[in-house]
Amino acid sequence: MRLLSSAVLAVVLIAGSGVPPAAADTIEWRFNNNYAPTRPESAHIRNLAADIEKRTDGRLKISVSEGGAMGLKDADAIRYMQAGTPEMAFIWPPFLGRDAPDIANVYVFGLISGAEEHLKALPAVKSVLKEGLEKRGIAVVGYMGLSIIDASIFCREPVRSLDELKGVKLRVGTREQVETFTKLGVAAQIVPQNELYTALQTGVIDCALYPARFAGSISVQEVAQNATYIGFPFPPAPYAMMVNKAKWEALPDDLKGHVSDAMAALEEASFKFDKDAIAEQEARKKVAGQGVTWHPDFSADDQAAIRAAALETWDALAAEAGGDAPAYRQRVLDALQ
Repeated sequence: MRLLSSAVLAVVLIAGSGVPPAAADTIEWRFNNNYAPTRPESAHIRNLAADIEKRTDGRLKISVSEGGAMGLKDADAIRYMQAGTPEMAFIWPPFLGRDAPDIANVYVFGLISGAEEHLKALPAVKSVLKEGLEKRGIAVVGYMGLSIIDASIFCREPVRSLDELKGVKLRVGTREQVETFTKLGVAAQIVPQNELYTALQTGVIDCALYPARFAGSISVQEVAQNATYIGFPFPPAPYAMMVNKAKWEALPDDLKGHVSDAMAALEEASFKFDKDAIAEQEARKKVAGQGVTWHPDFSADDQAAIRAAALETWDALAAEAGGDAPAYRQRVLDALQ
């Protein structure tokens, strides 16, 4: 009796098990995560990779690189996803300003006042992000939620209203925030986070738009001991979960189904905002214990003025971006209204 070769024997064994040969192959994908391992987003991604491997019985393995280990920049996400190295990644829309300006400003600061409005707009936001990325040849297989993180002003001296804010120098983090506060008569400028402490300490700026929840990470409370909530969170645009289109299309249908199920579980876990209000109050209490005085929130009139300026900024940015940006803006606006 002739012995079967190892290759033939493998095929016979697979056939006898009822598993198609293609299904026995292990597919390995790389996942780029530029965030530090300590970030909550990184924990979600690790859970996602483990969930996909479990659901697929190890047939699809996701190797996650954290903390920018792959040397890829967020601004280049469109380009490296089109190239397929890595096969998978996630991106926050504001990072896409160079290569996808039509979806980079799907939200602006001052547009959303909290979770209730965010949840109204979310279906439209997801649709816009999916359409904008897929027309660039990138598959969007799900989304990961960003927490509702309230924005306060931490100041060297008390600033309790928009009128008082007009008399000081304000640090912001993005161009659209500069545009919005400039429309309101506020001297706003971008100061990188790693320069913020010194800028406040030396008087280069008087106030900083910053979240109480992260104040301790750079010790803002040591150099700015007056805080006021101005009525809006930072724009909670969700992260788009991206896969190289060719890799996604080549994936067997059953594995696609398992990935989709894992993505649904990720969305359920990450789009929970009920704990954000508690986290905010705990953060305010903590910095108050470190010497920060909390002043009353900006008035309803001040908040309305910020929102009106934000809408003007959003309109101008959409017009500047051109293409589908004005139509995308209108879809999100319609959902909010």
